[in-house]
Amino acid sequence: MKPHILILCLILALPLAGHTATDDYTIPKKHRVIQEATLQSSSVLIGTKLSQLTFTALSGDTHSIDTLTEQGPVVFVFLATECPVAQRYTMRLKRLHTEFASQNTTFIAVYPNENDSTDDVKSYAAKSEFPFPIVKDATGELARALGATMTPQAILVDTTHTLRYRGAIDDNRYETRIKHHYLQDALLATHSDTEIPVQETPAFGCTLHLPETSLPTEVSYSKHIAPILQKNCQTCHRHGEVAPFTLTDYGDAKAWAREIAEYTQARLMPPWKPAPGYGDFKNERQLTDTEIQMIAHWVEAGAPAGDLDAVPPAPEFPEGWALGEPDWIAEMPVEYEIAPEGEDEYRQFIIPTNFDTDMYVQAVDVQPGNRKTVHHVIAYLDVNGEARKLDAQDPKPGYVTEGTGPGFDSAGTVGGWAPGVTPSVLPEGVGYLLPKGADIVMQVHYYRTGHIERDRSRLGLYFSKTAETTKLRIGDATNSDFVIPAGEAWHEVLASENFKRDVYLLASMPHMHLLGRDMRLVATTPSGDTHDLIWIQDWDFNWQDVYHYREPIFLPAGTRVDLIAHFDNSAENPANPHDPPVPVGWGEKTTDEMCIGFLYYVKASEFSPITTTTQP
Repeated sequence: MKPHILILCLILALPLAGHTATDDYTIPKKHRVIQEATLQSSSVLIGTKLSQLTFTALSGDTHSIDTLTEQGPVVFVFLATECPVAQRYTMRLKRLHTEFASQNTTFIAVYPNENDSTDDVKSYAAKSEFPFPIVKDATGELARALGATMTPQAILVDTTHTLRYRGAIDDNRYETRIKHHYLQDALLATHSDTEIPVQETPAFGCTLHLPETSLPTEVSYSKHIAPILQKNCQTCHRHGEVAPFTLTDYGDAKAWAREIAEYTQARLMPPWKPAPGYGDFKNERQLTDTEIQMIAHWVEAGAPAGDLDAVPPAPEFPEGWALGEPDWIAEMPVEYEIAPEGEDEYRQFIIPTNFDTDMYVQAVDVQPGNRKTVHHVIAYLDVNGEARKLDAQDPKPGYVTEGTGPGFDSAGTVGGWAPGVTPSVLPEGVGYLLPKGADIVMQVHYYRTGHIERDRSRLGLYFSKTAETTKLRIGDATNSDFVIPAGEAWHEVLASENFKRDVYLLASMPHMHLLGRDMRLVATTPSGDTHDLIWIQDWDFNWQDVYHYREPIFLPAGTRVDLIAHFDNSAENPANPHDPPVPVGWGEKTTDEMCIGFLYYVKASEFSPITTTTQP
C-alpha cells in the first residue's frame, strides 16, 4: 500500500476564485486570500502631503507625523490580531526594523479593527515582542487619514511628510517564496534619494473593520444571517476551534462581514471541494444560491443588526471528544516545539499500541494540541519497526520527512483529521484494521505562525463492537508513469482501477500535489452504465479530505473506475514549486507530483448494508 494513504491539509491558503461581492476585492490565484482588485480603492493618493496627524501609542506616548518625520522616514504597518496573513509577517517586520533602525527609520504598528480590543492588542503585541510603538486606532481615524485598506499593509511617509509607498510588504505570505521586497525596496530608495521602483501595490490578507454608522435594515443579522452562520460556519468559527476568528455573535459577523461575503460568493466557504452533482456525500458543507445572495445584500446594506434579542439560540456543540469518550487514546509522547517560520513541517511521532489481538477501528477523532499550528494529523500503521529506526536517527522528538508520506512502507491507516473535518463513523460492522502489536505513527503537519508554538496532539480511537467486523479496504486508481512537460498548462493524466469482485464503495479521495488542476473519478459497470463518483474541479493541495458517500455504492464485479486528471506545469501557475518550470513526474516529495484516486470499499460478500444502496 502506498505510504501516503491520507493527506488532509488546510488551511488558510484558500483556492482560486473569480467572483467577488464588489469590484474592490478579488481572490487571485497567487495569494488565495482577499486582495485589492484595484489601486484606486484608497481616497488618499500617493504623493499626498500629510501634517497635523497625531496619535497615542499603547505606552501612553503621543506622537505626531511632523515630529517623527524630522528624524527620518516613518513606516505605518496596519495589522490585526486575528488576520492569519498579518501574523505571518511578525518576524519579517522585526528584521526590517533592525535593518533600518540605524538609519533613523521609525516603524509604527497600527491596529485599527473595531473588533480588536485594546487588551487583545496589548496581549498580541507582548507575544510578538515588537520593538516599535503599537497604536490601537480605536476610531479608525489614523487608518482613514493614511488611506489604509487592508491588513497587513505598509504605508511609507518620507521626511517631507509625503506618502511615498502604500501596499503589500512583499509579494508572498510564505517567506521562502518571496520574489519582490516592496517595502524594503521603497526604504532603500528613500534613504538613497532615488525613485521608488514600485510606489503602490495591491495589499492582500484581510479587510479593515472600521466603525460604521447608519445601517439600513432590509436584511438583518438577527433574522437572516445568524441562522446561516450557526448552521454552516460555527463548527469551525468558534472559540477553541481551528478557524482564525469566531463568528458566534453579531460583533464577530459585522467585523468580518466583507470576508464572509467574498468567500461565500466565491464558494470557498464553507470549504467543500466536490462539484455539485458528482457524488452524493455525507456532511456536505454548501450554501444555497439564495443564502449567498442574502449575505451579499446584507453586507452591501452595511451589516444591519436587526433585533438582537430575536437571534436564534446558539447551537450546542460537544465539548471534548465529538463522538464521546474514546475507547483508547493515543497521545504524542512529549510536547513538541515548532519554530516561528520556514516551510511547513511534517513530523512523525511513534505511539505503541501493544494490543495482543487485531482490533478494528470504526471511527477516529483528533484533538490537536495547538490548533494555531496543526494543519492535519494522519495515523499511519507500522508493523515492522521501521518508524522506530527513523525516530532513533532524529535528535528531536519523532522524526521529520521531506515529503508528505511517513517515510516507510505503511501497513495502512486508521484515519486522520484536518481543519473542518467532522469525525465520520464507518457503517456498522466495518472498521480499519489495527494489527496486533502495531505502532501508530502520528504524522502532524505543522504550519508556521510567526511565533514559537508548542503542540501535543491526541488521537481517540473507537473500536467496532461487532463480533464479525469487515475490514475496510483501500484501493486506488493510480498512474505513476507520467511526466508533465515544463511549461504545459493543461496536461492530462489517466488511470483506472478494476474491481474483480462485487464491492460496496463507501468513500473516495482524490490526491495530487501542487500542480494539480482537477480530478474526476467515474465508475463504468460491465453493462456500460456510468456513475460519477467525485469531481474536484478546482484542486487545492491545502484542503483535502476523504469524502464518504451518503449511502454505500454497489459496484458489480468487472466495474472499472477511471481517473481523469489535469495538471498545470506553467510559469503562470502560482503554486508551481519550480521557477522556471521543469519536467515533473511521480515522486514522494511535494515538489514532485502524484495522481491517485483512493477508493474505500468492502467486499460485498462480507458486508450487507442496512440502508438502501446506490447502484450505478
